[in-house]
Order: sequence, then structure tokens, then C-alpha cells
Amino acid sequence: MSPICNPILRHIACLALLLTLLSHRVQSQNLVPNPSFEDVNMCAEYGQPCSPSAWFYLSRKLTTGYFPRYPSATGARHLQMVAVSRQTANRQYWETMLLCPLKAGERYSISLKIASPETQTTLSKHCPNLRDIGFWFTDRFVFVQGDSLLQPRSFLSFTGASTNDLKNGWFEIKKEFVPTTNSTILIIGNFIRMANIDIMDQRGATTPTIDILVDDIAVIPLKTYSCNTEKKIKDSLYAITWRHSEHWPPTAEEDTFPRRSNPVDDTLHRTDKAEYPDTTAHSPQPMPTSQPDTIILHNIQFDFDKYLIQNPDTLQRYSTLLTRPGIRKVQVVGFTDDVGSPAYNLDLSQKRAQEVARLLSSKFNINPALIETEGKGISKDYPTRELNRRVEIYIFH
Repeated sequence: MSPICNPILRHIACLALLLTLLSHRVQSQNLVPNPSFEDVNMCAEYGQPCSPSAWFYLSRKLTTGYFPRYPSATGARHLQMVAVSRQTANRQYWETMLLCPLKAGERYSISLKIASPETQTTLSKHCPNLRDIGFWFTDRFVFVQGDSLLQPRSFLSFTGASTNDLKNGWFEIKKEFVPTTNSTILIIGNFIRMANIDIMDQRGATTPTIDILVDDIAVIPLKTYSCNTEKKIKDSLYAITWRHSEHWPPTAEEDTFPRRSNPVDDTLHRTDKAEYPDTTAHSPQPMPTSQPDTIILHNIQFDFDKYLIQNPDTLQRYSTLLTRPGIRKVQVVGFTDDVGSPAYNLDLSQKRAQEVARLLSSKFNINPALIETEGKGISKDYPTRELNRRVEIYIFH
């Protein structure tokens, strides 16, 4: 054999090994960006942690469920969603764009970790009901003005999925999936076609909501997957920091996403208005503001006819902002739902604002002389009464 043969054969063998390794790398790639939710998006509107990078809350009005009080499956963060509620027909959803599109007819391994609360601080030792979580693979984002109800004709149910008890309150569930259409968007939440109240009654639930916690999502092709869009899509998604409809977009004319007059055909919505961005991520467009140093904290909500905060840990989430030096003024504005007379609700909204002002002063040592309170009475800004029962805090530096 010629002396050159051995080097050639070695070169061919090395090349074959390299191709095998590359094939395995592409094959085992997770198509979900920021799958453990550890990378945190900073909302440009508020200057505070807002959402997991690359992920979007279905509602453009506010974001909830990303300040966990429970231990995560891995890392420090996860999503917490209302899967079923006795108080509203709505549910909560999160969505993202896949790094590579799903291909119809290909087989994928789908996995995620889930948990459910048992108390205000501990997780249940029992696996959540698998009907409370599903994946909807579609070709467009879905954005609405408030929480909504999505019930597509076809979605990935995890009923029958394999489960593994991780012994820390979390359970890993796995299932193989063959999509029938190409898809670019993943929406997670409860898509079951039953009314919330019927689900609660059927299970004999005594709590007002059934929450589900989600961590470590993976969508992995089982065959070699050729795709060169991962970095471009991830960078585009991470670049979007304008999250809330009050500022993004401020008007229809300034909207960076095209609006569509009708919802997609395969879903039922409960919403005042749905908006569907095309599947190309856009960079954020900074909007002018007359008070650039003002921070608005939403989602401090109250029970019906009460002025004590429903979720008292909410303020603690913003301790860094509320103890930052240089605060010149804090304006606290209270709101109520539309049940009762305007006069009664005006008084109730004032009490809510005063209670939050008291907490700001006592918990964060803010001089009471810097805090202004105002009650604005009835609010109809949000689609549910629960969301209209709130206080908004404006911090001026």
C-alpha cells in the first residue's frame, strides 16, 4: 500500500467522525430559546425585570407569574400560570418563537418540568393534572389586551405522557410528537375545551385557582436537523424589551407588528382585541416620554371590596427600585372595579392608595412627605374586575 494511503484514510475517518458529531449536535439541539427562563428581560418601559428573555406573556397590558416564590426545578426562575380559575373564564399563557421551525412529519421529543403549589410557600408532592398544561404549535404570535382563553382545535396534550418524580416537588414529563404542519411559534398553557367553572366543579377544587409551574422546556428533533436560523432568531427575540401595550405600541400607527382583522381560524378567543405579529422578530423602537425617570409598577391587586393587598409579596419584588437613592416623589393611585356606586368606589380606591403608601413608608423607609396618594374610583381599563382592582405606583427620580 502506498505510504500516502494511511494519511488519506485517517483524514477520511476523521472527517466521517466530525460529520457524525456535528449530526449528533444538531439532532440533539433544543429548539426552545431560554428554556429554563434564567435569562431575564429588562422592560424598557419600567426599567425593571419583566419577563424571561425571548418569552412573551399573552397579555400586552401586564406580565404576571415570573417572580416565583417557590424553588425552581433548576436555577432560580420558572413560570407560574393560572391554568384554571373559579373567578374568571380566562387563563394565562406564555409564548416564544422556536429557534428552528417544526417540520411536518418529523418526530420530536418534548419534555418539561412541572409542579403545583400546596401552600403559599411549599410545593405539592403530587404530580399536577396533566390536562392543565399543553403546547400549541402555530405560525403566529397571539397578543391580546388582557388575559384570554385559547382553545385551538389541535394542540399537544400531555395526557398519557411519561412522568418522573424529581423528589423536590417537581415532575419531569416527556412525550414524543409528530406535527402535522410546519410551525414557528410555541404557546404554553391550558387549552382544554371545557369551561373553568366546570373543571373546578368536576375536581371539587376548594381553591379559587389551579396554578401550574413550568421549567426546563425542551423540543428536540429526533433526526438530523438542518437549520441556520438559531442565532438570528435568538438575538432578535432577546433584543425586544418593549413589552406592554401602554407604550408598545402607543398608537396603531406606531405599531411595529402588522395587525390582522380576524383571529386565526383554528382557535376560539375571549378577548376585546387580538394582535398577530408576523414571525420575524423586530427590534424595539424607543418611544418618547415626557417623564423618562418615571417607573410604573402594575399588578398590585385587591380582593373584592377590600383595600388590603391581595399579593403582599409584590412590593418586595421591587425592593431594589424602592430603596434606590434619589427618589424625589412617589405617586400612588388606587382603582376599583365597577361594582357599587361611584362615590363608594372613590372612597375605596383612596383607601387602597393610602394603604400602599403606608407600606411603602414602613417597609422601604420612604419619607411619607414624598408620597402622594390619589383615588380614581372605578376602572374599566382591563377586561376583568380582578385586574381593575389595583394600585399603580409612579416613582420620580
